[in-house]
Amino acid sequence: MADYSGDALLLVIYLSLVLKVHAAWYSVEPQPTSVLLGGRVTIFCAFDGIGKNDAVHWFGPPNLHFISEGTSVSEKYPRVFVSGQGNSGDHTGVYNLNIRDVRMEDEGVYRCSTFLLKEPRDVKLTVIVPPPRPPSIIGDRSPREEGGSLHLTCRSEGGRPLPSVAWYNGTRRYSHLTSTGVVANDNLLNVVEQTLDVPYLARWDNGANFSCVADQGLPDLLPPQTTSILFKVLYAPTVFVPRDYFKVREGASANLTCVVSGNPIPEVTWRKTSTSGAQRRGKDIRGQSNVIQPVSRLDAGTYQCKADNGIQPVDTAIIKLDVLYPPSIRPTFDEKVNVLYDNEEEFFLECKADGNPTPRVRWRRKNTDLYFNNPLRFSRLDYQTEGTYECVADSSIFPEDVKDAVIDVIGKPDIRGDPETAHATQGSSVTLLCEVTSDPSPGSIIWYWRSVDGQEIELTKGSIAGLTVRQKTTDSYTESLLILDHVSSGSSGDYICKAINMFGSDTREYRVIVSGPPVIMIAIVTGVLVVSILLTLVAVIFIIRRRDVICGNRGHVKEFKESQPTHLNIEPCDVELDNVHAECTTKPIPPPRPDKDPYAIGISYPRLAVRAPEYSTADRRKQADCKHPSPHRHRHKRPHHRNDHVGRVERDYQAQRWQIVSKTKDLQSYGDVFVGDGNMDIPDRRDF
Repeated sequence: MADYSGDALLLVIYLSLVLKVHAAWYSVEPQPTSVLLGGRVTIFCAFDGIGKNDAVHWFGPPNLHFISEGTSVSEKYPRVFVSGQGNSGDHTGVYNLNIRDVRMEDEGVYRCSTFLLKEPRDVKLTVIVPPPRPPSIIGDRSPREEGGSLHLTCRSEGGRPLPSVAWYNGTRRYSHLTSTGVVANDNLLNVVEQTLDVPYLARWDNGANFSCVADQGLPDLLPPQTTSILFKVLYAPTVFVPRDYFKVREGASANLTCVVSGNPIPEVTWRKTSTSGAQRRGKDIRGQSNVIQPVSRLDAGTYQCKADNGIQPVDTAIIKLDVLYPPSIRPTFDEKVNVLYDNEEEFFLECKADGNPTPRVRWRRKNTDLYFNNPLRFSRLDYQTEGTYECVADSSIFPEDVKDAVIDVIGKPDIRGDPETAHATQGSSVTLLCEVTSDPSPGSIIWYWRSVDGQEIELTKGSIAGLTVRQKTTDSYTESLLILDHVSSGSSGDYICKAINMFGSDTREYRVIVSGPPVIMIAIVTGVLVVSILLTLVAVIFIIRRRDVICGNRGHVKEFKESQPTHLNIEPCDVELDNVHAECTTKPIPPPRPDKDPYAIGISYPRLAVRAPEYSTADRRKQADCKHPSPHRHRHKRPHHRNDHVGRVERDYQAQRWQIVSKTKDLQSYGDVFVGDGNMDIPDRRDF
């Protein structure tokens, strides 16, 4: 029993080894395959581990019906053939099933197997039928206004397998759809639909590409079918201005631009809205750009860009144009203005100027740096106010503009200066200046004299000796000089200058006070006399002492050489050491006398002569009794006719010539009105 058991075990092992050695397996395993109706398909199959005599079979629809063995195909399948080299000596084991002109009946389960294959694999062949036409879009596809809603349905009919339907906006798929469903129509064709519901349309949806896509899920075999529409959304216009403010110089160009959007395309209208300046430009100009060239100051203002496409509301934008131009003075005042002298009413001139930027307006006196505010105001007008004034309008970026105005003051004369008092000494000369400003020029300038008693007379030619009146006239003023030579105490009083023209007259008084010789003159003369006397006394004392020395010391006297006499700053004669002659006089050297200014107060005095004292009779007798006379005695002896000069007397005193004026003047520039006889003979006051 044991022997039989062992034999059976060995037989089982042997059979298993034999079966294992002769088993087959797929080198290319068949795969499920899809094919378009009417197309061609190949189902791949290959084995390893089969021998020459091993058969490979294909089975197919319906119900795994036999199709082929090896490469031999049943006559029932004329559109089918097997490709490969299974039993031709090539052990590659390739048995591919090929079907031409695929039909619906070709769809089903296929099997590629052999006897030694343990687990044959079944695969399905699917026949794909595309929809007969692309999907359709159902609904109102007319343009909508912004804010409206949109309802569209995508419908796909037919196709095997039934496609799925989806909505896209460009490449973006809508994830929220209103409804989807599958229905059957009258022709028993499967239909799939999907509705797109957009509750609010924005302007950004304008031109959107709404697409309905039917996809059977086989992109490599059959691409999705798509139907699209470009949807229009109507919306109101909007206006955008890249630059809402322009600042340009006059004469340049300006490009006013507004960017407009809207559907349909809006119509653009330009209009100047500001009232300043003429609307010669920017009125009803079409297009998004309004070019103004060249720019004038009249173009300055605000411009409106208006866009309208029939959908409310319309939109507008404002652009401001600022034109820069230089200052220009308006003709608001005359070139020459006549005003009345000493008018109590306030006078003013206002200057107005145009310009951008707004110019600064001021006044200045011509040829000066003296500026006044605008308007130019004068609370009181006199002849000093008269002149040329300039209105100056300036700005920071343009040259200034200037316009002249001449202020001509007319009226009665105006004599410059206040009442004045002049002090003079007898014998001096007095000059009085009367300066008159007047427009028109004074018809006459009259001088009057009023005594201290109040009597008043007009000074005319010949009325007073030594009276001279001179006059000079210029474009700006008239001057009259009254000159009195050799005044006396009777000349004291008030002198009145009166100027007259057609508007009236003006006067000025000068009080002249004439006194005796000046104290300074007396002091100088007295001082000169005292000095002369002292010098004479010193000289006499010196000579006497010298003589005593010579007579008392005769033995000690030496012989001197003749020499020049010693001078004691005394002219014109010399004083000897031992004798002084009677005709020799001493006097101080007068100080230098520069030329006098005819309008300055100066002092001239006469040359004074003081006689030197003579020696007494006792002195002369002493000199005669001297036993030892001086060796110089006879050499310096004077002639005896010296007594002719003893009777010389001091010259008569003459008074200083005084001149008193308000200002220094050149007399050569004045013309004579009338001149006296030269030597003023002062009359008694009763003569006036």
